[in-house]
Amino acid sequence: MVKSVLVSVARWKVFPKYKLRKRWTKKFMAHDEENKCNMGDTVRIDMSRPISKRKAWVVTEIIRRENVYDPVAAAQAAAQQVPSMQQATQDASTSSRGFAASAIKA
Repeated sequence: MVKSVLVSVARWKVFPKYKLRKRWTKKFMAHDEENKCNMGDTVRIDMSRPISKRKAWVVTEIIRRENVYDPVAAAQAAAQQVPSMQQATQDASTSSRGFAASAIKA
């Protein structure tokens, strides 16, 4: 769904008789106009007029962004690190191998 996010709100409820805490979760469909939210983000939602059958909330603010795996950015970062890793392996092969060999055998 474009411009829609599913927001999960978790609360703790205490049962006085047993003195146990249980986590209760409620899910809200919210409208994200700029489509900027990613999975795992912490957002603030406010009530609004009904936008659709299930959406009556609007994302007003993204409080904290979560790191999301981006395959394009990961490929670019790996391509930049390849030359430095190749040089490191060449340096390790020309230097003494005693430390690496003893670490593997032990």
